Amino acid sequence: MKPKWVKFILRFSAVFLPLSMGFVAVSITLVLLGNYRMHPFTISLVALVSGVFLWISGMIIHKRARFFFAATFLFLTGILLLLLDFNVLDFPARGIWPLLMLFVGTAFTVSGYLHYRKIHAMYIVPSLVFSVLGFVFLLFSTDIITFSLRSLVMWWLPLLFIPSLVSLIVWLIQRKKAVKNGND
Repeated sequence: MKPKWVKFILRFSAVFLPLSMGFVAVSITLVLLGNYRMHPFTISLVALVSGVFLWISGMIIHKRARFFFAATFLFLTGILLLLLDFNVLDFPARGIWPLLMLFVGTAFTVSGYLHYRKIHAMYIVPSLVFSVLGFVFLLFSTDIITFSLRSLVMWWLPLLFIPSLVSLIVWLIQRKKAVKNGND
């Protein structure tokens, strides 16, 4: 039987976790898309406090991965936003969202490792995908790569699509032959 305070934390976190993640995500989206300015330190402090609370909750409730994922993401986001609020980092607003993708990748790695006590494919694959995409988009958003992402996609997508289409056709032909030989 679980103590009452553990049950309270579980019930409270069922509302608090999506509410805090949603608040931070919507607030950052409003700031990035609409040049909407919130009171300084609002988003960063909410993210930091939420991250710390969820981390402690995850430790109390037998290391639940969802707590560690949200806590890691919120804590890293809070630190980034706090550094931006203090003007320690001179980073363009459009460069924030690729960092958030890197934070999601980091959060997957941390929560997966803490859940399984080893690197697990269920967590490391999305971590790698988010990290690689975040890094690539960061290169574009900070103008390290000077040509546009649109021109890259329009140029390279057909080049990637043609070999994929050819391999699909070869696979379908081989499958048809295997089915035909299996029936004989």
